[in-house]
Amino acid sequence: MEGGFFFRQNLVKNLPSTDSSIFLTALEAGSLPGLKSVPKSDLHIHSILGTRIERIEKWLGKSLPHPPAKMSSLNEMISYSHEMLYPHIMSREGFEFTAATAVDEAVADGVTKIEMSLDMRFIGMYDAVPEGFLSFVSKLVESNKDRIDFRPEIGMSKDRSAEDQARLATMCLRSGLFRSIDLYGNETAQPPESYQKLYADAKKLGMKLKAHVGEFAGPELISETLDLLHLDEIQHGITAAHSETLMQRLKRDGIRLNVCPTSNVALGVVSDMTQHPIRILVDNGVRVTINSDDPAIFGKSVSEEYLALFDCGLFSAEELDAIRVEGLKE
Repeated sequence: MEGGFFFRQNLVKNLPSTDSSIFLTALEAGSLPGLKSVPKSDLHIHSILGTRIERIEKWLGKSLPHPPAKMSSLNEMISYSHEMLYPHIMSREGFEFTAATAVDEAVADGVTKIEMSLDMRFIGMYDAVPEGFLSFVSKLVESNKDRIDFRPEIGMSKDRSAEDQARLATMCLRSGLFRSIDLYGNETAQPPESYQKLYADAKKLGMKLKAHVGEFAGPELISETLDLLHLDEIQHGITAAHSETLMQRLKRDGIRLNVCPTSNVALGVVSDMTQHPIRILVDNGVRVTINSDDPAIFGKSVSEEYLALFDCGLFSAEELDAIRVEGLKE
């Protein structure tokens, strides 16, 4: 379609020839080391599940039950995490290990810009509130400044009290450490208006405004959330492909969708990679990026996500390189 054509044409212009040529060659050769050598972004990743389960097992010194490759719903994933992973990692030590290791794995994958969600629940794991939490985040940024553009993100779950989440997030807003803010969990658990004041405050401070919406819920909730929270980017947002009107709005307003293809397939939102609606979104001129989401659950790096999309024939190598470059933009 015309919108997708111009999306691709505009992005392909002025690509760094060395990085692009390596990326294209690596995709066509199926070379994961080649893909890892090229700069890319990860704009949708959660710290507590941001490192592969094998790294968690090594840290613990024991094996854990691995998640099923296919799950019936987000609730099944949440149940697995609470029963099999969180008893081992939902502590200050576990939070600090998974966050730091997730950054290490991103660096090894060639990620040069990462926006990682740090859940507000972790504030309560420190004796000094919120100073202990903020001190760790500051040290994580500082220790990685020469390796990666690490951008901490305030993360809040809709499965918990909106008032409590907003109170905790407000403690972090003016720290200067966080570059963005995000909502996740069950999309319909809280109405978006519950977060309006917090998002307005974050916007005044120049923070990027994000929310998980449109992975399970339909286009109507995406539109409502955009209206009320004035989002800059949407995490997932793939059900927008069901509405031409919404896709036109996203294109017109330059709203970017940070998509996690393997996550969508594993949770049963999409039947298989060849049917992923990211193709429809791009063809309608919607800006997209490709991201990892929860490597502990889905077991894929960003490089592996690109390779999966290429191997299934959903995108050409040139199109995927254009999406890679999109993720490196501000």
